[in-house]
Amino acid sequence: MNTRILLLALLIGLAGTARGQVSGVTAELVLEQDKYLPGEDLQLKVSIANRSGQPLTLGQDDAWIAFVIAGEGNTFVSKLAPMPVRDPFTLLSGQTAARAFNPTPYFSFRHPGRYSIGATIKLSQWAQEITCRPVEFTVADATALPDLANLQIGLPPPPGQTNSRPEIRRYSLLKVSYLNELKLYFRLTDASGYTLRVFPLARMLSFSEPEAQIDRSNNLHVLFQVGARSFGYWTISPEGRLLVRQTYDYTQTRPKLRVGDDGQVIVAGGVRRIIGSDEPVPGPQSR
Repeated sequence: MNTRILLLALLIGLAGTARGQVSGVTAELVLEQDKYLPGEDLQLKVSIANRSGQPLTLGQDDAWIAFVIAGEGNTFVSKLAPMPVRDPFTLLSGQTAARAFNPTPYFSFRHPGRYSIGATIKLSQWAQEITCRPVEFTVADATALPDLANLQIGLPPPPGQTNSRPEIRRYSLLKVSYLNELKLYFRLTDASGYTLRVFPLARMLSFSEPEAQIDRSNNLHVLFQVGARSFGYWTISPEGRLLVRQTYDYTQTRPKLRVGDDGQVIVAGGVRRIIGSDEPVPGPQSR
């Protein structure tokens, strides 16, 4: 099917149902939230239910599902690269499965505005297609914390290279108001300002003043209040990888970041509370 014809079908050719249905198979698109920052991973799930009375096999090639994204005014959003979707799976009759996708690296929708994403699923064994109703989302800018924006670092040179000019990257912490909730986001950009990674850290209290320090390996350490007497602590690498996520409780002393003479950063004060969402995952002896 021609991409523009598919786009038209997705945007204006659908009835008021949230699901597509063919031969007893239904498919639905689900977004975990409807507001994202430019460059943030789009947390999209495709839920497929098989009530056809026979097994259904999907994901055997790169064409079993096709996504289309449109901006305001139904303008077509261009693709940046082919999106990997091949992952064979079989649904027995009566089974439902969800598959997660992240279209962000493969489509050009980084400008603020309202967007919609739809999908068509090919049921090759019956020569049929399911057209899922599009779901909408907003890409919006955030408010950068003035003292914690564009913290510049340099990447170490590749192995075997010396005296090369450092590749510059910048850390920023951003505030986002979403559904009457304030969240703190991390953003990593290159020297030109292009977003390499952006993701939420946690809900923050309106009066919380986040702390940030950079250690001798140029990892970013972030500490801020997330509850009445609790603080969240994160460590993030220059590649944008989450290295550490921990929780500290306010006791006789308030948790604070401290930089040692060796350039290492630690949390001083308070007491750590082990929880299941910690990174790295706590071992049996830590519990």
